[in-house]
Amino acid sequence: MHELSIDVLGGLGLNHKQGQAHAPGYLVDTWRVWEDLLTVAARLGFGRRTVVPQRGYPLGTKTKISTGAVSKLSVYPDCVIEPEGTRPRMLLDAKYKGHVEKGHLRITEAEIYEALAFSRATGCNLVVLAYPAQPRDAPQSAGTCIVFEQANVEAVKIVGIQIESRLISKSGALRTFFANLATGISDAFL
Repeated sequence: MHELSIDVLGGLGLNHKQGQAHAPGYLVDTWRVWEDLLTVAARLGFGRRTVVPQRGYPLGTKTKISTGAVSKLSVYPDCVIEPEGTRPRMLLDAKYKGHVEKGHLRITEAEIYEALAFSRATGCNLVVLAYPAQPRDAPQSAGTCIVFEQANVEAVKIVGIQIESRLISKSGALRTFFANLATGISDAFL
């Protein structure tokens, strides 16, 4: 990833000349980069020992009817943020694509169902769905979190937030990003 950053800053990209096409040999899963960024930022913001990334939690079982074979059904939330002090236990799930309808960002029903499965499997009733901020207005401080929607299903509270990332390449912005992220996620449940 470091080499890709250097190449991009150096101006390397896809370009076309008569009879030629040049491009760097990189393939980036941007959703994975977003998930990794949020995991690292959560660990830096909340503390490495309080953030449990990508651990499987049993949700139930499934049975293959033709063979009768029973297998475990597990879910894998991106991060479980364990409680510390007055901060409650929370789940953080990175979402890369926001669903914008008629100019409004929304949490889809499928994302709510997934959040409910995470909640049930982990026994945690606070779930944050974290999307990259839509680049509409002037950039805010890196890591600034804005709650855009909330869903409540019985005792489970699901909060959709947008996280500003456009200024993350500035000097000192990574530290600002993880500090703002931790504050914004915690404040989302106040």
